[in-house]
Amino acid sequence: MVEPRRWRKAPASMTSRLLAAAVLLAAAFMAWLAVTIPMAARTLQVTVGASVVYVGYLAWRGWAVMRREMALGRSGAGASTGVAVGAPWISVLVPARNEAAVIAASVGDLLAQRYADASGPHFDLLVVDDGSSDGTGELARQAIEGSSVSARVIRREPGSGPLTKAAVLAFAQPFFRGEVVGVIDADTRIGPDFLERVARAWGRDPTAAAVQVQRRVAAGQPGWLPAAQDAEQLMDMASQCGRRATDGTAELRGNGMFVRVAALAGVGGWNARALTEDLDLSTRLAAAGEHVALAPDAELREEAVVTLGDLWRQRLRWAEGGLRRILEIGPGLLRSPDLALTRKLDFLAFAGEYLIPPLFVAALVASIITIPVPGPADWTVPLSLFVAYGGGSLMLALAGLSAHGVRGRALLWGSLRGALFLSHWLLVVTTALIRIALGRGAEQFVQTPRRGAPSQV
Repeated sequence: MVEPRRWRKAPASMTSRLLAAAVLLAAAFMAWLAVTIPMAARTLQVTVGASVVYVGYLAWRGWAVMRREMALGRSGAGASTGVAVGAPWISVLVPARNEAAVIAASVGDLLAQRYADASGPHFDLLVVDDGSSDGTGELARQAIEGSSVSARVIRREPGSGPLTKAAVLAFAQPFFRGEVVGVIDADTRIGPDFLERVARAWGRDPTAAAVQVQRRVAAGQPGWLPAAQDAEQLMDMASQCGRRATDGTAELRGNGMFVRVAALAGVGGWNARALTEDLDLSTRLAAAGEHVALAPDAELREEAVVTLGDLWRQRLRWAEGGLRRILEIGPGLLRSPDLALTRKLDFLAFAGEYLIPPLFVAALVASIITIPVPGPADWTVPLSLFVAYGGGSLMLALAGLSAHGVRGRALLWGSLRGALFLSHWLLVVTTALIRIALGRGAEQFVQTPRRGAPSQV
């Protein structure tokens, strides 16, 4: 087990800057060679092609896991009973900053959970009012009033620490009661058997340190962008299930993550300065020899981002957080004696995906630069990188959507839409790398505007 204080060191910002710059320079060098030297182009294309085959294998394994888990959840053996005898006590934590539009509905769904033993509800609820100025805390108290569930609202005053979700979770850590803590975003809607499904997933993988549920976009949000984000969530679950099925390092995804308190304490708790607390914790758990289980049949609904500006800010923060944890925690993970070789290789393969975006951008720029010089550039290089990225995304989309019963034209169109949508990561990841290399301040959390409580699952 990793010593807790090991992870409380300040981030090695200069190291991260140098590593990010090295990645960008390496991508530029490789791209220039590929567009000007045929042998280099073919070598790169064969390598990228092999990675697509690997992604296809993960998609297939993930599809099989998702179908099996969801079929079990619909069968008599997986039917909801509401009985939590022998199941862990769960402390549900809801971080909330200016969530007046959605907090009452989310709290109501949590209080309605059928998860109890002979003595009553087998969970408690903690809402953290993170310095709200719109009455979020009072609305949460009103929603809790009269409930038989042990529930309370605490307030974190403005200026109490970093403006990150991780800092809110760290603030709430002393108030946990259960042996498991679950993190639910304030815009989440769930069915009454949600916690029971989480516990059943843990029962199928009892050695897991954490469980991640299936995130979906709220029903009733029309338009191309919400539908694409919904497909993206299914694609991600297919990828995660595939990684877990091959003994890889499956990861948490922020909303709907459940962690054993002992495992959390064993890796030093929440890193208050992490931009992406889920990825940061996932990597530290993996380095300690722990693993994350998946619960594709435990589904939650959350609001989608509906404007391109909000989407860009959200994805840039995600990409920067993901890159920073690879640069700062990744080396320790790869050196960890507690981590199996298969999981180290899986982590390296996943980290390698971050190289394709800067390679694509660099190859595109290099091809344009060489237009006026003798000997035209090999335009198949940026094209093959784009097609490979899209091909891998398409296979994951087919896996995730078909596992949920989508068929025919709806499956084809939904998969194409999901694959096309994921191409935005080519620009987002490259931008995040440039920001880190230039030493720009970390992208801060900016709340996505809420448009009202989405419908329940």
